[in-house]
Amino acid sequence: MGIVAYYVHVDADQLKTLKEKPALVWNIKNDARFNRAAIIDVDKDWQILSWLASPNKRREQQQTTAMMRVMDRRNADELMQDDKKYDKAIAEECAKLGVKPENMRDIPSDPMVRALEGRGTEKQREAAFNFGFGGARVFAPEEVKIIAVSFSNFKESELNVNFNRKEMHKFNVGGVNWLNENDTVLNNFLIPSFRKVSRFYQNAASLNHYVLVIYR
Repeated sequence: MGIVAYYVHVDADQLKTLKEKPALVWNIKNDARFNRAAIIDVDKDWQILSWLASPNKRREQQQTTAMMRVMDRRNADELMQDDKKYDKAIAEECAKLGVKPENMRDIPSDPMVRALEGRGTEKQREAAFNFGFGGARVFAPEEVKIIAVSFSNFKESELNVNFNRKEMHKFNVGGVNWLNENDTVLNNFLIPSFRKVSRFYQNAASLNHYVLVIYR
């Protein structure tokens, strides 16, 4: 069972209404108060789309995989108590994976990762929309417009370039067993999902709306 990310765009008054009664968000399609608002989801594919669209996400996932391999070692507790031994173990696992070790704090975020995963600081989150997995990320209209430009400038061919089932399996992208998937999943599901999110942000930007990324 994974986390589903929902994307919602609303105007300022609608956002105020939702803050007062957060559960209304699940029925905005049928509520006249939310005219021109929208809610979509891409099921659990947001992590996969992030990998395909962002080189920074791929760098993060590579380091995360190395860390998880270290944690699976029998002497993990000992390694965690010794920085030098831990760093050496990380370097060893990175070498096995064919990547260089990096400090996760040095890997920057980017608009695609923020948009798809709803990343942000605590101040950028709204606790009222916590449905079990933390407060929703709220993007102000100015941020939404920057994200929309990033989507419009993104070359969709990059999704094809970065879709490699062996690599994605090695780095446990989205928790999917990619060796059991078919290549057709890219064109049949992932690219349409990416296009849906892209259209969503383009529409939100054109309406000067806020965007919420809610986890459930």
